[in-house]
Amino acid sequence: MKKKILIEGMTCEYCASQVIKSLLEVLGVNSVDVNMAEKSALVELNHEVSDQKLIIAVAEAKCKVVEIKNII
Repeated sequence: MKKKILIEGMTCEYCASQVIKSLLEVLGVNSVDVNMAEKSALVELNHEVSDQKLIIAVAEAKCKVVEIKNII
């Protein structure tokens, strides 16, 4: 399962690295691929993870989730 997270406030490589670090700490997150141009993160999950947990992880990186889309 994958989710695409649109993120506000991710303006530099440091911000992106903090988003990646925070998301990887969420139980069930297998990998994170950040796209700075799209201001998004593609998250691959081992099992279902609530959107709220992902929102909190992004907030811990001092950024804000705009939208989360399930990718099939």
